[in-house]
Amino acid sequence: MVRERHPDINRLHVFSDGPATQYKQKGIFYLLSQEPFKKGFQAVSWNFFEASHGKGAPDGVGGILKRSADRIVKHGEDIPNAEPMFHQLKKSGTSVELFLVGEEEVEKKGQEMLDGPQLVPVKGTMKIHQVISPGIIKYRDITCLCQADKGKLDCPCYGLKEVSLVEEPIQECTREPTRPEVLTKEEIGQWCIIKYDGEPFPGIILEVEEDLKIKCMHRNGINTFYWPSPREDVNWYRDDQIVCLITEPQPINKRSVQLEKSVWSFLEKHLGCWLME
Repeated sequence: MVRERHPDINRLHVFSDGPATQYKQKGIFYLLSQEPFKKGFQAVSWNFFEASHGKGAPDGVGGILKRSADRIVKHGEDIPNAEPMFHQLKKSGTSVELFLVGEEEVEKKGQEMLDGPQLVPVKGTMKIHQVISPGIIKYRDITCLCQADKGKLDCPCYGLKEVSLVEEPIQECTREPTRPEVLTKEEIGQWCIIKYDGEPFPGIILEVEEDLKIKCMHRNGINTFYWPSPREDVNWYRDDQIVCLITEPQPINKRSVQLEKSVWSFLEKHLGCWLME
């Protein structure tokens, strides 16, 4: 839409909050380094707001749509999912530009990523507040647009770093997984295995204080895990409950993932035969 209505615009800036499972993760970083340039943009940045800070216009747009949807429901219309909400809001004459992204489109893009190059996570992801592309992405912990009016996004301010997201496929690791002696904030965004009631659960480290805040998956078979719904399993765990750090589990269908064979063998060896149930 932007390219069609404003063909003279060649730099794109995205602003959002930064939940690790939605925006601030390697999959989004990779798409950021690819998709805008297929549309003809020459440079792009994604800027993440700090948690609990006001978002200004983005939050205002969301608030307008929520209130509009509430009024529609109060007048007797049903809005059971995204599609009727989209059509009802369009019908209401909202001035907000709306786009309907269907499940098939999302799954297609997800499959393209699975079929694409193997991606590596960016260390210290949760501290990042700005990601710049094309190609090898560049990032920093503080957003800076001091030279944006000159068409330059990668000024060296605030310790700009760069990293390649793509690595050549490697054979599955045969070494047993390990963990640092001391877990620090550098591990935020890292996948791990926690032990609770003698059972292992893979999860993502969200915060590191004296204890660690972790969003966990649940098990539903032999080396098969899924995200619980509708309520997320997010809790604080002691340091001694962190068994090891792991790579991101690999999807086996729309809902479930599995751990690397070496990780699963390690858990079978150290946590018992119940894993075979």
